[in-house]
Amino acid sequence: MAALIILALGLLGLAGWYALRRKRDASAAVGSASSGKPPAGHAAPAPTAVSVRIDVARLEAANNLAAERLWRLAYGAPAQTQPLELSHAQVRVAVVAKLQPETLNPDYFPRRPALLTQLMRAVDDPHAAAEKISRMIAHDPVLTADVLRLANSALYRTSPAPIETIQRAIVVCGVESLRGMLATAMLRPVFRATRTNFPRLPRLLWERVERATRAAELYAMAAYPHDRFEAQLAVLLSALGPLVVYSAALDAYADRPRLAPNPALFVELTASLGAQMSQRIAQEWQTSARLIAALGRSEKESLSVALGVGELIGTLSLLESQRVISPDEQLESATSAGLDQELVGAIFVQM
Repeated sequence: MAALIILALGLLGLAGWYALRRKRDASAAVGSASSGKPPAGHAAPAPTAVSVRIDVARLEAANNLAAERLWRLAYGAPAQTQPLELSHAQVRVAVVAKLQPETLNPDYFPRRPALLTQLMRAVDDPHAAAEKISRMIAHDPVLTADVLRLANSALYRTSPAPIETIQRAIVVCGVESLRGMLATAMLRPVFRATRTNFPRLPRLLWERVERATRAAELYAMAAYPHDRFEAQLAVLLSALGPLVVYSAALDAYADRPRLAPNPALFVELTASLGAQMSQRIAQEWQTSARLIAALGRSEKESLSVALGVGELIGTLSLLESQRVISPDEQLESATSAGLDQELVGAIFVQM
């Protein structure tokens, strides 16, 4: 009996080692696409992964389809929608009116994190970036805990030993990854569910944010190495717009207490107005012109591609984890958007 227990424990340990090794290999494969050097014993992703021109419109269409499935899951909306009754159609009109530039209540916009400007400037001096980031995190225990949680998550962790300090996180993950983790941790409080209706939306949206920021970074490492941090920041900003729409729609229904919120209308409003609100937030926060253009899905901006790829992979990964789609459908949806199968497959391993 003891021998069988020892054998079982050994097999479990071997399985854990294999899964970790597979994750490290995928990470090295993605990184090698930007360096041009394959990891020892492995072939690098196909060169076309970084040289093929991505059709932004095609990528956006795939993104919209995947996002709609996410919104339906988050709001509990049926797959087939029925025409809206007049009372709900009037709510739609009210929400659109609330979100017009001349009538938009600025309270709907989340406040820009105080440290975000400092974080964006940290890249100006690469040699001092690690020290600056360490100091920024050190003054906030909650922020430190969130960053370390991310560093130890399945998305970033590449060694069996836990990362217990920010200095160790810099060594293991690198300054660029840590900068993205810090930006992500800064925005986490915005996504905490505080409303009683559809509380699943902020939670699922946040989970997609974590996956999508990592996917955007990994893709940028291969295709646009200089855009690693901005690609992650674009994903974070892009997720804020749907929250604005969600809050405005809940307030419109609060003005009509006898009317139960319609999940299908929330799906429609989030899909149609979310991106517009994200771009407005980027303008309000006075971010770079590149970020604002990327959020407007400009075909002339490479950052639009990194944003679109990150969101698509993050959404598909989340849908697969929720068993809405199969692993095969996940990969097929990504490649049908024009993405390289080998590179995307390596990124999916880390999701």
